[in-house]
Amino acid sequence: MKAPWKIEAERLLMGHDSPSVLTTAQLRSIANAYADPPPAHSTFMRWMAEMVRGGRLKEVIRGVYLNRLGHRSASPAAAANWIRSRSVVGLSWVLEQAHITNNFGDTVTCVIPTDANLPTPQISDRQTAAGPFRFFAMPAALVDERAGRFEDIRDLRFDYPRTTPEKAFLDWIFLGASHKSRLTRPPYDLDVASLDAARIERIARAMQVEELLAGWMSDYQLYQQDEEVRENSAKHLRL
Repeated sequence: MKAPWKIEAERLLMGHDSPSVLTTAQLRSIANAYADPPPAHSTFMRWMAEMVRGGRLKEVIRGVYLNRLGHRSASPAAAANWIRSRSVVGLSWVLEQAHITNNFGDTVTCVIPTDANLPTPQISDRQTAAGPFRFFAMPAALVDERAGRFEDIRDLRFDYPRTTPEKAFLDWIFLGASHKSRLTRPPYDLDVASLDAARIERIARAMQVEELLAGWMSDYQLYQQDEEVRENSAKHLRL
């Protein structure tokens, strides 16, 4: 029979308001709250191992887990801040999730703000037990509220820092045009019409990237008008 403290701890983790990402320290605190005396270290570690084997926890990196009990669909992206501090999930991954691009992958892309008063970020790629993560650096003024209204630049439906698709699009254009970035420009097969044009305009103005946006949109329109592109699109629709 399962120990009472395990039952109570797992019931807490099943709540809709429970954290989507948990650390070993947080899990230990939860276990201690329901056990008197607190479980021995070996007992606690066996419980955690059982949770992982049963799919109730999903390991991302050592000591960091997705809470599958309370958040069955929680994405590895929710753990980005635990992998690289200050990470904001965005760029191609956000556009993929919003179906703005047809190129789907499992690599979570993130932006890390840089500033003279902040530690230099580690932006090398990171492979985790839950999938790969890729990081890019951007000036903090283009990442935080200086880059636009908070509701324009952050997707408030999520409990972790994540850009709106419009901000992801503009960040990609900015980084794709920067000689300091290894990221290339966004492809021209994006479903730009599905994005909020007014929001894009507001963010571009706040980021001061109107010229970069105009240049990309001009090339995008040329691409869309290309006869071969239109023909391929028509064939695709007939299939």
